[in-house]
Order: sequence, then structure tokens, then C-alpha cells
Amino acid sequence: MPPVRILHRAGNFHDLLHLSSHPSVDAIEADIWVMNGRLFAHHERPIGRFLLGNHGVARGVERVPLEVILEAVQGQSEFVIDLRSWFGDPAPDLARTLALQLDDFSHIHVTCESWRIADRLREWLPGLNVAYSIRSARQLRRFVRDVDDGRIEATPVTVRQSLLRTREVLDALRQRAGYVGTWTVDDVDRALELSSWNVDAVVSNRLSVLNAL
Repeated sequence: MPPVRILHRAGNFHDLLHLSSHPSVDAIEADIWVMNGRLFAHHERPIGRFLLGNHGVARGVERVPLEVILEAVQGQSEFVIDLRSWFGDPAPDLARTLALQLDDFSHIHVTCESWRIADRLREWLPGLNVAYSIRSARQLRRFVRDVDDGRIEATPVTVRQSLLRTREVLDALRQRAGYVGTWTVDDVDRALELSSWNVDAVVSNRLSVLNAL
């Protein structure tokens, strides 16, 4: 079965929301933050009323309300929320918004860089698809060790693609997670390799990569 094809950060921009209906796109992704009690998509990290980008304070950055994205994807594609949590806890606001906005969460997926927040979301909204984000070899080792030692239950994961070095690594991870997605894959050959290993989802910035899967 081919992997779910996810267009990276497409939800961060109004002008890209229409790609939720593109034939090569099964899902769009957005970086979601809480600012002043509201949930918005953008890439830069919030500090008060400002956004911190790679080159300092960013001004004039587009902020797409979560409600707008939820409406755009309805009946078009799945939606992956990459829930960001630099300061504060976005889980209560996200759980409240989803519960008020949607009757069915089957097309919504949430990935969390904070595993503690992921666990809370799963408790509050049992029907929501929630995954741990694994960004380093250290986190990967910790996940495997904690599942094997019974400290955490088997939990879906999404993994930085460079950490999936062999099919055996992917298979061992799936035994403990059940579901393994990977990001961000912008090379067609690498995407096809991961697909041949039966990865469950591939996140890419490039439509050409998604179209090849």
C-alpha cells in the first residue's frame, strides 16, 4: 500500500490551501502555535506579539487561523497539525477548538514535539490521531527503550527521514509504534526507497516527490 502523501507546510499559507485538492496530495501539514489564546499556522516561533525567525524578529508574517484551514480541507484531504510548544501549553486550546469545530476527527492527525502534550491530547480526545515527533537519534533510542521497558505504550511516530537508515530500523520501530511516518523527504529516489520499505506516510515540500509515490 502506498504511503500517505503529505505536503509540508502547505497549511501555513492562504495561497497554498487549495492544494488540499491536488491529485498528488493526500494531506496538507501546518505548523500550529497558540498566540493570545488563538491557534494560528506559521513557521516562526512566537514571543509575545512578535515572531522569531531564523534571522531575528519577523514582521508581516502571514498567520492563518486554524479554523480557516479546517474549513479548507473539509472533504478535500487529510490535515496534519504539527503542534508546536516552545513556551506554554497549546493542548487545551487545540482540544477545545477541535471539539467545537468538528464532529469527526478521522481526517485530522496531530504530531507533537512534546510527548507529554501528545499524551494529554490523546486522553482528552480519544478519537484523535496523535503521534510523537522523533527529531534525533537520542529521542529514537529513548522511544524504543521506553516502549520495551513498559514506561510508555506503543504510540504512532513521525520520524526525521535521516534516522530511518535501513528497512530493519523501520521494521523495528513499527513493531513498537504501529505507525511510522517520515519527514521531510525532498528527493524522489529517497521517497521511493522509503515507500518500498512500507513507511506509512511521507512528508515533502515538493509535489514532484509526492506525485512519484
